[in-house]
Order: sequence, then structure tokens, then C-alpha cells
Amino acid sequence: MTALIAMLYLTLIASLAVGFYASSNSASMVSENEKRTNQALMSCESGLDFMNFHLAQLAIPHGGTAQQRMTNLYNQLKLQLENTGNMGSKTMSITGTSISIPTSPDQYIKLDPTGGEFRCNIENKSIGEDGKIEVKIIGRYAGYTARRAVRMCFVLNENPSQIFNFGVATKGTISTAGSATIRGATDPTKGSILTTSTSPTPVSINGKEVSGDISVVGTGNVTFGGGASIGGTTDPNDIRANHIHTGVSAPEFPTIDTDVFKSYATNPYTGSNNLVNVRIPANTNPTFNGGATITGVLYIETPNKVTFNGNLNIQGVIVTQNNPIGNLSTNIVNFGGSVNAQPVSSLPESYGDLRTLTGSFLLAQGFAANFTGNFGMLNGAIIADKISFTGNAGGTVMGSIVSLTNNPLTVNGTSDVTIASTGTSDYPAGVYFSSKYSPLPDTYEEIKP
Repeated sequence: MTALIAMLYLTLIASLAVGFYASSNSASMVSENEKRTNQALMSCESGLDFMNFHLAQLAIPHGGTAQQRMTNLYNQLKLQLENTGNMGSKTMSITGTSISIPTSPDQYIKLDPTGGEFRCNIENKSIGEDGKIEVKIIGRYAGYTARRAVRMCFVLNENPSQIFNFGVATKGTISTAGSATIRGATDPTKGSILTTSTSPTPVSINGKEVSGDISVVGTGNVTFGGGASIGGTTDPNDIRANHIHTGVSAPEFPTIDTDVFKSYATNPYTGSNNLVNVRIPANTNPTFNGGATITGVLYIETPNKVTFNGNLNIQGVIVTQNNPIGNLSTNIVNFGGSVNAQPVSSLPESYGDLRTLTGSFLLAQGFAANFTGNFGMLNGAIIADKISFTGNAGGTVMGSIVSLTNNPLTVNGTSDVTIASTGTSDYPAGVYFSSKYSPLPDTYEEIKP
């Protein structure tokens, strides 16, 4: 009986041992599988952070179709990712509005030496111009078959630009002469100058004063006459040491899109000097003598030469068509007399949402803008391809003066230009910059690989 009982206990203990072994082995396998899938999920998360970083470095131009935006996205990511330590010799591809990174579904991007890998698919999900995309990340670990996948949406957010921190900004040379002055309205530093010209002498100050500093993107020489005041001093040594800055970073110049104003210019020009939401057809070339009044939007088609003589009263904004036809000899806006401008926000309530499109006085891409008379106060930025102030031109600009091309910008005679720039927090209506992609955290979810 004792031997029998001993045998029974031995059999029972052996069975338990086998059971414990099987259980431990299964637990180890389950644990290993969970580790791999969790590491695959970590690869997804790391891949999403990786793509978030690169999407935030982009500069997608304003406007265009969904296909054009996706092509821009593809081209910029291609430059950032291919032939790098992560991608190696792998390539990426675009099909319609879908981008595969890398191209082959069997290829992955290495995250770190421990074995984390991911691949990415980007799909266009935009409605209108929001540029919405969906980023899908598939992650795996050390080549194992276990995979996880996540997705999140991104939308375009405009990149900030420092361009409106300067009183006068131009891609060309800038010069002053005579007793001309450029001053800041509420702060002397707002009377500053920036040029991105590569000319050997991008800035020549022979006028009386520039109240702010002078910044040059290149290394060209800044010249100034004896007695000229720059940055609040006439001391040449102090000016060169503390108020002239060369080799500065070039801010992004704006893209002008006047379509936001176009729908308000519903009345064709009939020859009247009283212009209420008027569109001037191409080749009209009107001259307004004896004064004129602009209420709402004055929309100028191209080519056109528009001249204002006498007193000009504006309660609104002057804009020109997108993608202008012609050149600076056929597209000109002349302000020959006195100008007094009130912002669109001062319009009656009957003008509707136009009253919210503030910050612009003149948006004239493809045009030369010439000021020869006293212009009082202009409630908005002046932006054109070429800008000049001559004679007794002078007044206050409630915004920056921006020249979009490398044509010379001149301030001559007795011109006294006072500027109240708005900085990077308040862009004028109709002015746009490139955009980067920013995540929408609420759209994050885990999905099937």
C-alpha cells in the first residue's frame, strides 16, 4: 500500500511538473509576442513623431489644387528623407494624391539599432484649401511579422514671417536722397529697412533720416551721407557698429491673393470719379483729375495705368488681379495728389464681411506704385513690385511697405514716410505665406495594419 501510494504521488507530482512547464513555456511565448507587438506599437509612435517633425519643416506654397499641394509635399519630403541615415538607398513614390514612404510595401525605415522600423502612407483628405492629409504609420520590430498601425490627420498652418517687423522691406536695392526720411510712427525702430538684394551696394542713404536699423541679407556695402541719422544717431562709427546688420536671415516674402476682394468689386467702371466697389477692365488706363472717391474695393485688371491727380479719398482698399498680364511699363498706379485713406473696417455695416478684411491699402502685384503727393494717413500696408516716393510725398502708413521684386525702391525729394508696422501677429488681408503641416491630436487612432 505504501509503495502504491508513493507511486500515485510521484505520478501526480510529475503531471504537475509537466503542467507547470507547459504553462511557463506558454506564458513566455505570450510575453514574447506581447513584447514584439508593443515594440511594433512603439515603432508606430516613433514613426509618427518622425513624420511630425519632418512635416513641420515644410513650406507649402499658398493656393493651388490638392494635386499640386501633394506634389509639393512629395518633393520636399523627398529632399529631406532620401539618401539619409534613416532611408538609406530606399526611395519614396507618389501615385495621384497618395505618397508611399518607402515605395515598396516590403521596405521599412530604420528607427534605431535595436530593430524598430516603420513605413508611412500619406493620403490627401482635403476639402477646399485646408490641405488636410491622413498619415498612416505601420510599425514592426526587428523584422518580425507582428505589426501595428496608427493614423492621424494633419492640416496646413501658415508659417510665420518676420517681414512685417520691418518698416520697409524689398528684394531690390533701396535708396534715399534729398531731405527724405523714413521714420517709425509710434516707435523709432519701426522705421527700419530690410533688403535681400545681392547688389554690391544694396542700401544707399543720402536722405535725412532712417529712424530704425538697416538689415541686409547679403554682405553688400551700406553707404550713407554725412549727417544722415540712422538708428537714432549720426555717428558713423556707431551706425556701422550697432545699426547696420549684414548677413541676416531672409524672411519669407508674401504671396498676394486678391480673390478675397474680387467678389466685392461688382460694378464696372463707367468713367465716374465716384468709385463704389468698382472693377476697372484691362486697358482702360483711366486718369482721375480733380479728385476721386473710392468706397469699398477698387479692383484693377491688367494691363492698366491708373493715375489719381488731385485729392483722393479712400474708404476701402485698392487691389489688382492675380497673375497679372503685362509689365511695369504697362501696369502702373500713380498717386499724384493728396491721399486720405480710411480702413475697410470704417465702412457701413451694409458692406458686410468686407469690413473684416483689414490691414491692406494697396495690393498691387505686378505693378509699379508711384507716390508724388502728400498722402496723409494710409490705413494699411503698401505692397507692389516696384515702389517710389518722390517730390513732397509723405504721410503715415499703418502697415509695412513691401516691394516684391528686385526693382529699386526709392525715397527722394522731401518725402517724409512714417510707418507703423504691424509685426508677425497681424497679417493684412490678401497676404499669405507658405504653410507647414500641424497634427490634429483628436484624430489619432490605432487601426489594422
